[in-house]
Amino acid sequence: MIDFVPISTLPSMEPMTPMDITKEDLAINTEEASFLDIFKGLVDNVVETNEQVDRDAIDLMLGNIDDLAQVQANIEKASVAVDLLVTVKNEALSAYNTIINMQV
Repeated sequence: MIDFVPISTLPSMEPMTPMDITKEDLAINTEEASFLDIFKGLVDNVVETNEQVDRDAIDLMLGNIDDLAQVQANIEKASVAVDLLVTVKNEALSAYNTIINMQV
């Protein structure tokens, strides 16, 4: 028989942080970050991942790549970065349109 544990007794999950950033740095950065800063970060991430995919494509054509799994991983990272950026953009526009259409 399986004993079920109530969810309220489980410890809360900690967000994952990059290895070179401390929890204190993360708390400071997220409290001071504006939507524009976050959006710029998303755009920069898309640019960086797409540049990496372009470099991988050139190296693949030249025969300089031994690890195709890493190339595929970089392609997926770029795809996820673009999807995230588009989703955030769409949600921001949806919120803007909702605010504009409000009756005062």
